[in-house]
Amino acid sequence: MQASEMGHSDYSPPRRLGLFDFMCLGWNCVIGSGIFLTQGDIAKQVGPYGPLMFLIGGVCCLPIALCFAQLAQKYHGTGGSSLYAREAFGPRAGFLVGWVMWLSGLIGLSSVAVGLAEYLHQGSSLACAIVVVLAGVNLLGTRSGALSNNLLAIIKLGPLLLAAAVGLLHPAQTLWPAAVTTVPNYKLGLLLVLYTYSGFEEITLAAGEAKDPEKTVPRATVLVLISSAIIYTLLQGVAGPATAAHPLEAALPALAPALAVAALASLASVNASIAFTTPRSLWTLAKQGWMPSRLLQLHHGAPSLCILISCGLTMSLILSRNLQALIALSVLAALLQHLAASLACWQLGLSRVVPGLAIATCLLLLCTSEVSHLLGMGASLLIGAIVSALVRPKETEPPDGIGLSPED
Repeated sequence: MQASEMGHSDYSPPRRLGLFDFMCLGWNCVIGSGIFLTQGDIAKQVGPYGPLMFLIGGVCCLPIALCFAQLAQKYHGTGGSSLYAREAFGPRAGFLVGWVMWLSGLIGLSSVAVGLAEYLHQGSSLACAIVVVLAGVNLLGTRSGALSNNLLAIIKLGPLLLAAAVGLLHPAQTLWPAAVTTVPNYKLGLLLVLYTYSGFEEITLAAGEAKDPEKTVPRATVLVLISSAIIYTLLQGVAGPATAAHPLEAALPALAPALAVAALASLASVNASIAFTTPRSLWTLAKQGWMPSRLLQLHHGAPSLCILISCGLTMSLILSRNLQALIALSVLAALLQHLAASLACWQLGLSRVVPGLAIATCLLLLCTSEVSHLLGMGASLLIGAIVSALVRPKETEPPDGIGLSPED
């Protein structure tokens, strides 16, 4: 049966996810291994001003989060930035953004799975096993995938919140340094901080499965960013200006074992969140008519064929042992989503000041990005443009209703 012949309700996954599910998904995307890996680098650049940089970074990213929130309040379907780009700029723009989202998800899941395996001193066999297990969990249904995300978020955040609470005991010392002994590199420090905030854009991708989506998804997006900014700020304050390999554990030796568990859970949670969202990027492309309509099949609300295809391609990338050459393709994927949503918010007239500030932050990151990353993004967009020129999409439903369930 062709996509154009299928009924509207056949496309719509059940709305089973609540606010806590979306917040856990967001925390797993944002608060990943970066908080353990970048603290020392940020301290090298800005010394004791690290907490202040995290506050400024959160303020800079807030307009972008508000753009996603405003768009999610109006458009309740699966797809996130791809859906918003389609609504604002047409089907091909939506495809290009969705295409890059899917490719970056495949590469991201591959690289993070390899990273988790290496953290455990294992090789590609364990990385593939991680991908297969996560695919199996998600094949059981939407609730199963969400529960795995929730559990890993709780395991990760427990020790981190205890560590952050230490910063509340000495707020002045945590937030504002007493002295500076080196000349800070504020620009590089801020850029490092801004990259740690990427991930909240993935929350809107699964909006088509949200209960009360016009409230749940916008609230989760903004709350995840604000709470992450607070946690980041306090943790950097606790770690201080130390540039040790693991400054947080060095600063809190009593919590070192728990923080080691949190670090492992962080890597696992990033894997789980990407495994949950990446098949939905492919499902969105099928929903928009760019891929075969068979990919729209759902099993307990989960896009089963999209999960299997994404799992197979991810394992192929892991076994190719050529991930480093591909990572540049996905580094700027979050920035592309931020820019697409900010421009869409402007184009659709939902706001003017907020998208303007969001676009300014995106341009700052774009102008300071590495040439190899820009070339990687350009290559993926070029491939997507060629594919979109060769494929004639089949309309699965009216353009402004992508991913909406009957009750919307």
